Amino acid sequence: MSESSSENPPWPLYLLLAVQLLNGMMLMPGRNFISIYLNEIMEYPVRQVAQVMAWGQVVGMVASVVGGILSDRWGHKMLLMLGVAATALSNLLYVLHVPWAVSALWGLGSAGLGLATLSSQGYLTLAAGAGALGVFSALYNWGYTIGGAVGNPLAVAILGENRYAALGLALTGFGALTVLATGFLPRLRPRPRPQETQPAPDGYGALLRRPRLLVLGLLRFLPTCYYGVTTLLPLLIKQQGGSNVAVAWYAAGSSIFASLTQLAAGRLADRRGVRVPALFAFGVMLAAIVGTLLTAHSVWGLYLFGALGVGAAWALSTLLPGMVAVAAEPEVHGRVFGLLHLLWTGAMILGTLLGGELLALDVRAPFAVVGVLVSIALALAVWFFRTEKPTSDPVYGN
Repeated sequence: MSESSSENPPWPLYLLLAVQLLNGMMLMPGRNFISIYLNEIMEYPVRQVAQVMAWGQVVGMVASVVGGILSDRWGHKMLLMLGVAATALSNLLYVLHVPWAVSALWGLGSAGLGLATLSSQGYLTLAAGAGALGVFSALYNWGYTIGGAVGNPLAVAILGENRYAALGLALTGFGALTVLATGFLPRLRPRPRPQETQPAPDGYGALLRRPRLLVLGLLRFLPTCYYGVTTLLPLLIKQQGGSNVAVAWYAAGSSIFASLTQLAAGRLADRRGVRVPALFAFGVMLAAIVGTLLTAHSVWGLYLFGALGVGAAWALSTLLPGMVAVAAEPEVHGRVFGLLHLLWTGAMILGTLLGGELLALDVRAPFAVVGVLVSIALALAVWFFRTEKPTSDPVYGN
């Protein structure tokens, strides 16, 4: 029996889940209030808010390419620690009111998020057995959703109306605790394949010549354009008459709903494979987009359909490790996750800038555009899920 079987998951997997929870409690409040901070405290117009957020995504793209290589060479644990540390330090942007420093720290946090995301996902695919990867992927993503559900109300208690400096210091200190917890994770490496010569690791060019990985990249890119638009929902809720408390409860409510969809998607993926829950998630995302188009000028519509769409997006994120596991061998998972995060950040840039530009014209315009993109992704998903291949199990060591 594998050391990482679903009947007896190894303790490092549970520690990884705890690290993700701590990271989510630190990360999500800082991300949810950034657009409001830039708009109200820094006095940036919506277009400039979108540009600053997109700048961070550009830095994240560079970090994902470099991080994918380093994760395969150094191991996932080291990159995870560096990523969490960078994200923690970035919360000091709420303490400073100097434009260049705020932009630099936002870029640092985005780079850290990229490193932490690809390395933790790579660690997860090694630590979880194939028969339990779906459920543990859901629990892994709960670190962000449940962490956000817990962290956002606590952040509001610290923030009040405008105590952003106190919020930044609290999040930075909590991030230091997360770095300490990450240090207790052991290193993992793929289990050597018996009677098989280890192939030379593929470079990025060779990976890009694999049709299945190209389609997987599109399945990551296209729906993320929609998620990029939804990052402006807190600002839209505020503009429609909501308060900081309303924004926080939207974030908490959507996180709770996303947590339920993640667990449902993960359990279904373990029993039926990733095809059924993925196709269903794309359908729900399309329904959420249509609902937003119909109710975009009401707070309740932004609440309801925003939460529905975010839940579908997080469900797809839950399914991503399983999709990678059936599309590529473990020896290149670092680079695959690096490429996927590169595409994720590119989509976030496009979605965020799209929202910033088109929202000035009509609140419904960006949702109409991303609705077309998600429809294309749904069609591509049908091809992707035709075949699967087995994956290998991990062993522990240095």
